[in-house]
Amino acid sequence: MTDKSDKPASATFRHPQYRHNCAQAVAYKWCEFYHTPDSFVKDMEACGSGRAPEGVCGALFAALQIVPQPERETFIAEFVSKTGALTCAEIKGVHRTPCPVCVDTADALLAKFIRHE
Repeated sequence: MTDKSDKPASATFRHPQYRHNCAQAVAYKWCEFYHTPDSFVKDMEACGSGRAPEGVCGALFAALQIVPQPERETFIAEFVSKTGALTCAEIKGVHRTPCPVCVDTADALLAKFIRHE
């Protein structure tokens, strides 16, 4: 993968070369917008599989580290409208939304909120 912006964030999700969890996949694609990009992907290692604080979806959690504070509530509302919930357990268990969909939803929303596409 030479240019991260050409591929969806889910391209590195559980890919054998990267083995990223949902939070890391979002972090890897968007790390240039984070205040400490070198550690962002590593820091997100502990936030996949429902382990983000309060059980929040890891893809959403990683995205919220990048989204400007004033836009976070709107970002969350749009994410929930597309995935069904905030928490990993509810997203996967109740709404049956697969992880790659959550990763790509967070990715697309970051493109909208950060790059204003």
